[in-house]
Amino acid sequence: MTVEVDGHQLTSRQAEAVLALYTNGTQRAAARALGISAPVLNRHLRQVEAKLMLPIMECGPRGSTLNDTGEAIAKEQLALKARSKERDRPAVACTPLSEELLMQALNMVDPEGQADLVISEDRRNVADFKAGMLDLVILDDPLYAYESDEGSWEEVGSDRLLHVRRGPEHALYRFGAQRLGYRYLESIGEEHRIVRTYSSLPALIKSNHSYFISEALMAKKGQRPRGEVDASPLPYSILCLYRGGVPFAENMLNALRTSARTV
Repeated sequence: MTVEVDGHQLTSRQAEAVLALYTNGTQRAAARALGISAPVLNRHLRQVEAKLMLPIMECGPRGSTLNDTGEAIAKEQLALKARSKERDRPAVACTPLSEELLMQALNMVDPEGQADLVISEDRRNVADFKAGMLDLVILDDPLYAYESDEGSWEEVGSDRLLHVRRGPEHALYRFGAQRLGYRYLESIGEEHRIVRTYSSLPALIKSNHSYFISEALMAKKGQRPRGEVDASPLPYSILCLYRGGVPFAENMLNALRTSARTV
């Protein structure tokens, strides 16, 4: 469980270090509570300051204590923990692109409809997962799973990324794995500029911008791209981020494996 501060995601260890200092008062007591050395604790705290480019501590009679910024981070962590404890039903999430896959699994695992279902962007879903609000997330963009230090992940499907070319000015679609495409362009040194984001697929297709898009989504929506399309689409994996040891999440994962085999 962790927090996001001004767009910067803290790791679990960094957030725990801030919270431990808040609840224990001194770095020595905080380190002892976490079972780590004081230098290691201090390193985590300094990493937070470097990430935020702001101080989170101030020197007082008892040594280093949290300033207002540090206390705000700790209080947010306490609020997240409280909300997580209040959750009495399993919760899963996906994006509109992976909705059908998740619904098939829910149909097998949750016939009474007890699980909470969230359909949102990868970025929001991953943040809620890290905050302890979700048990399982199906991701459009596999990079989120690779970058996460929370939970486990497994491949539950695959797709290919089409590159529709209309010049160097590119647009993002709100959902999907476009980051993979842009990393590919960077790797080959191809000039490109991302100038806007579209929430509507038809509007993206009608635009004059270049873009990356899921091949399966285009087929599902019966859409045909306008412009030149690369002859070799980029293959990528659809990943499931889940909490190991949570029975509902593991049952959902088994159902997703079954769905993947039958597609």
